Amino acid sequence: MTHVSSHITIQAPLYAIWQMISDFGAAGEYLVGVVSCTVEGEGVGALRTLTYADDSTILERLATLDEAAHQLSYALLTETPFGDCLTTMTVHELGSYQGKLVWSATFEPIGIPANEAMSLLEGTLAVNCLALKQLLER
Repeated sequence: MTHVSSHITIQAPLYAIWQMISDFGAAGEYLVGVVSCTVEGEGVGALRTLTYADDSTILERLATLDEAAHQLSYALLTETPFGDCLTTMTVHELGSYQGKLVWSATFEPIGIPANEAMSLLEGTLAVNCLALKQLLER
């Protein structure tokens, strides 16, 4: 399995960061390029459909939701160059008004070289970390 990650410090309380990312349907508010997000079901097993400006869609399933550890993971169900992709978001408290988001993914590259897939997904994680930071620090 291939692993990539990105992290960012966010000037917001842990509970505010966790509240945003633990709401599986809120992804449409911070994922870059997403114009709508719909969720079917609740809790682990819920399905999320992300729709982009070009009308392409991505389907994801909530795999874990750990309130105590402030961690969730979701599986990518749409066929992409990132096979068996499991993405994990974890929030760590750095202070009363500061948290660290670690956003990581494990996957098997499909149809493109591993280093290209890693670069592509790592860049996506970094851009989305920044977008989430900007939203929460407004």
